[in-house]
Order: sequence, then structure tokens, then C-alpha cells
Amino acid sequence: MRISYYFAEDGYTELGEKIPDIPIVHLVIKVGRKRARGPAIVDTGFDGGIYPNMEIVKMFEGIKPVTKVFLENPIYGLSEFEVYTAEAFLYQGESLTSLGDVKVYIPTEPELLTGEVLIGREILNSKARSLILDMESKQTLIEIP
Repeated sequence: MRISYYFAEDGYTELGEKIPDIPIVHLVIKVGRKRARGPAIVDTGFDGGIYPNMEIVKMFEGIKPVTKVFLENPIYGLSEFEVYTAEAFLYQGESLTSLGDVKVYIPTEPELLTGEVLIGREILNSKARSLILDMESKQTLIEIP
């Protein structure tokens, strides 16, 4: 299955220069009976699977992490993360494409959370047959077996 998403606009700097558009996918994360749905930034610089926002973090309250790991954060250096698993899907319209179980990396330091969700190489390298960032048409094209 091949799915395409248009890049998201990221606005302008305080000097009026356009910030480059962002490659995204539309993601559903399911933890038990809880679901989160929305855009996730394609971040090939993130080693893990999903880097959550606060909405997703709340879904894991009361659940024990699978493990803890340390990952390099470009601003804060080596940072600790609790690792959880969730069922994930890409969606386009009403159509869902399963990614299976994925790892969600929640930083133990709250200041490392942002309002954005990232989808990293751990998912892209293992779940996607191909990923194309088409800069001309400003589309993220992802093919899932």
C-alpha cells in the first residue's frame, strides 16, 4: 500500500522569511482503549519509533514501561527515556494501515516534551518498504508492505 501526505506549512521567522515545510504522516496510536490521532513529523534524525507529545504521554499513565534507555538529544545531550509499546496505524481519510506494535519513547524530563509528535527511523526502517520526500510536489510518499 502506498500512501501520500502533503507537507505541513511551518510559517515564517520573525524576519519574514518562510520556514521550510515539514514532511508529515497521519498517525493513530492505540493503547488499550485509548486512541490518539493526528500528524507526526517524519524525523530521520530520531533514532527511536515515536517521540510523543503530552496528549500521547497521558495515554500511558499507570502503565509500566518495558525498559529505560538513553538517547542523544541535540540540545540536552544524553537523555533518559521510558520505552512503552503501542499499536500504530497510518491513516488517510478513513483508511487505516497497520504498522503493528511500535515503541514509544517518553523522556523522563518533562521539559523535553514538545507539542509535536515525531516518527523516527526505528519505524521507518523496519515498517516501510520505501519513503520518498518529494520536495517538488511537497509530499511524503510512504509504501507499507
